[in-house]
Amino acid sequence: MQKIFFKKTVDLNHQLHELISISVDESISYKMESQGMRAVGSIMINGEYKDLEKKQQFHESIDLDIFALFEKITDKRDFHVKVEDFDYHLIDGNLSLIIQAFVYGVQDDEDRVIEATEKNLREETDAVEEIEKLLREEEKVTNETPVISEAVNSEKINQLSEPQTIDTSFSDDHDDEDLGVYYFYVVQDGDSYETIAKRYQIDEYALKDYNHDRSLTTGTIVIVPYML
Repeated sequence: MQKIFFKKTVDLNHQLHELISISVDESISYKMESQGMRAVGSIMINGEYKDLEKKQQFHESIDLDIFALFEKITDKRDFHVKVEDFDYHLIDGNLSLIIQAFVYGVQDDEDRVIEATEKNLREETDAVEEIEKLLREEEKVTNETPVISEAVNSEKINQLSEPQTIDTSFSDDHDDEDLGVYYFYVVQDGDSYETIAKRYQIDEYALKDYNHDRSLTTGTIVIVPYML
């Protein structure tokens, strides 16, 4: 079993005066792929609160795309993701949540923590859109070194040199993807799919598949899928 803790801030414009009710549920579908099993769906957060004048409602969600290699799965029939518990705090009129989800049917591993605040999502989504544009441009060019500076400035390159996690969702069609839980890695001198896969402890062939087996040169941005 794998535990994943999601940290989520619900932005209520600092108007939350009293929390009346809150519910956290999951809606997830499962499918078997050639190298493992995938859980795709959402964690849904719904509630009601009072501001200084009247009752209000809020509806938030965290998109999920969790992939487990067969070698990490202990029971294919039991593979599923379930929200088991959550806690919340009222902070400056907004709602801060920690949601505990269990991934069943997989080997025990250290707990994972994923940030899913609105501010982070907006910032990361902007970066993701620029990166995906770059990836599409690179796929159209053969035997040329990609010009990173035209799509991602040096500040973002420095930020993306370390793993980044965001909560969005991948579909099977990698040319028209919904974004998911994954990492970005900027290729350094001497890197290969093998060395990057070892660094993140994932399957090398899965990494190649996510990146269409594109050639790697210094500065290339590699998408590293979130794998159990």
